[in-house]
Amino acid sequence: MFPTIPRDRPPVRPAATHDAVLVVPGIMGTELYEAATGRMLWGMPKVAEYAARWDLDKGMDALALTEDERAGRLGRVVPGRLLRTPAWMPLTDGFEPYTPLVKSLRKVAHPDAVAEFGYDWRLPVEHNARLLADAVDRHLTAWRAHPDCVAARDRAPDQRPARIVLVAHSMGGLVTAALALIPGAVDEVRAVLTVGTPFHGAVKATEILNSGRGMLGLPAKNLSRLARTLPGVHDLLPSYRCLDTGDDVVALTPSDVESIGGDRELARDAFELHARLDKAVLPGHRIVEGTAQPTTQSLRIRAGVVEARHVGYDRHDDGELLRDEIGRLVEYDHGGDGTVYRYSTTHGDVDTYAVAQQHAALAVTGSVVDFARGLLTGDRRGARLGGTDVGLDLPDRVAVGTEFEVVVRTGQDPARVSCLVEDAGAETLQGPVRRPMLMPVPGADGVLGARVLLDRPGLYRVKVGGGNDPVTRLVMVA
Repeated sequence: MFPTIPRDRPPVRPAATHDAVLVVPGIMGTELYEAATGRMLWGMPKVAEYAARWDLDKGMDALALTEDERAGRLGRVVPGRLLRTPAWMPLTDGFEPYTPLVKSLRKVAHPDAVAEFGYDWRLPVEHNARLLADAVDRHLTAWRAHPDCVAARDRAPDQRPARIVLVAHSMGGLVTAALALIPGAVDEVRAVLTVGTPFHGAVKATEILNSGRGMLGLPAKNLSRLARTLPGVHDLLPSYRCLDTGDDVVALTPSDVESIGGDRELARDAFELHARLDKAVLPGHRIVEGTAQPTTQSLRIRAGVVEARHVGYDRHDDGELLRDEIGRLVEYDHGGDGTVYRYSTTHGDVDTYAVAQQHAALAVTGSVVDFARGLLTGDRRGARLGGTDVGLDLPDRVAVGTEFEVVVRTGQDPARVSCLVEDAGAETLQGPVRRPMLMPVPGADGVLGARVLLDRPGLYRVKVGGGNDPVTRLVMVA
C-alpha cells in the first residue's frame, strides 16, 4: 500500500524562506488607469492598442503630467498591477511582463509572502520611494502576523523575525535605492537585488526626450511630447560624463537637457537625485547587469538633435580621460543590455553579476530568476550566472510585410546558434511563427544575420540562443 500523501501543502517547503518579498518593476512596468473613468492608460491586454495609440495624434497625451499633478495634486491616474502582457513604446524595444519572476519566487517563498509594488512610473523616483516605504511596512507587518510565517519562524534555526527582500528591475532599483534616503526605511530589509538598474542613468533617456526632433512620424512626436512632462523619464538621464564635445567628455547640464527637448527644472532635480543616490547604501545589495548588447553609451548634440553613440570612454585613476599618442580620446564599446550601459548599473563597491541579455527580458531570464531565488534561500548556486555571450540587434518597429534584418554578434560556432520568432501578444503559448536561418555575414568576424518578413501586425519576440538562456527582444509590426 502506498503511503498517504497529505492534501494540505506544508506552510513552508524545503529550501524556502520565511522572509517577505516585494517585487519592484521598472518604468512602464505597472498598469495605469484613469481614476475618474477606470479607462486603462497603460498595460493594455491587446498589444495592437499600443501601435494604434502611438500612431494617433495626441494618442498618449492622457499619460502626460498635468500642471496640477506637477504641483502635487495627484489622483487623476492610479497604478494597478504589474504588467501581465508585453507592452511597447518607440525606442524602448518593448517591456516584458514580470509574471515568470513572481511565479518562480512563490516557489521558494509562501505565496502570501510575495507581493508586487505597482507604482505610477510617471512621477518622481523619490515620491514613489516614499510609497514603497509604506508598502514595505504594510507587507512585512501583514506577513509577520500570518499563521504560516509564525510557524516557519518557530522552525527556523535562528528563530529570527521575518524580514523583507526587495527584487527590483530597471528604474525600480532607483526607487529602492531612494529608500535609503528615508530614515529607518531599510531597517527591516535583509537583501536587495537590482537588475539592470541605471544608477548613473542611461543615454536612452536623452533619445526619448529628443525623439520628436531626431525621428519622423507621429509615434516620435507623441513620445517626445509625453516624455518632456514626466519626472520619471528625467530621473533616468545619464549623470556620468557622456557628452562628447569633440576634445572632451563632460556631464550633461540642465541647459543641455532643455536644448534637446527636455525640462530644465526636472533635469536639475534628476541630477541632484543621482548625487544623493550615489551615497545610498542598501542592505545585502547584489547587482545583475546586462551585457553584450549594442547599447548607446555617449552622445553628441548638434543643433538640438541627439547623436547617440555606441561607444564610451575610460579614465585614469586621477579621473583624466584616456587619450592616444596624439591626444585624441580613446573610444571603447563597453556594451550593456541594449538600454543601460553596463557600467551605469554599478553602485559603490557592490558586487555585480553579468548576463548577456536585453534590458526588457533581464528580470525574467532563467539564470537571473535562479539568482533571485538563491538570494532568498541562501543557495549560492545562483551566484554564478552563465551566459551565451550573444548580442542581438534589430529594429524596434517595422511595417507589415517589410523584410528586416536580425543581427547577432557572438564568438560561438554559428551552427550552435539558433533563432526563432514568436507572437508575444498571443493569449496562449504557441509555436514559433518563424525560424530564421542565421548565416555568417561576409567580412564581419563573429557576426551572423538573417532576414525576416512578418505579414501580420502584432508584437513579436525574437529569440536567439546558443545553449543557455536565449537573448530576446520585442519588435512591433504595424
